[in-house]
Amino acid sequence: VDIWSVGCIMAELLMGKALFPGTDRILSNNRSMSYLVYFCVLQARIYVESLPKWTKKDFRGYFSGANPDAVDLLDKMLILDTDKRLTAEQALEHPYMRQYHNPTDEPTAAAYDDSFEKNELNIAEWR
Repeated sequence: VDIWSVGCIMAELLMGKALFPGTDRILSNNRSMSYLVYFCVLQARIYVESLPKWTKKDFRGYFSGANPDAVDLLDKMLILDTDKRLTAEQALEHPYMRQYHNPTDEPTAAAYDDSFEKNELNIAEWR
């Protein structure tokens, strides 16, 4: 969700309001899905296929007046399919971000270790 989350936050900064407003997580997820057409994860595909069909929205209409490079970056960050979504490195090379990119001051973090999330522990063991 890395770059996806950054894209959502960036969009909210440009809009001055929530990108996918909802009263709960499910409603927000449903609204966020309505803006996308790329899906790859099997569970997401099954879930999405059960929803009404939407066409991808043109971000330029939502961000009129915004820097066109910023809108292009958002369009490439807000793709659900992680194989098609920009990586952090690609986002930093995008024309909108290039002015902020300082390769000498941007260390690369180690890959996130999610192995603990696969543990089947009871509440006491998690504590």
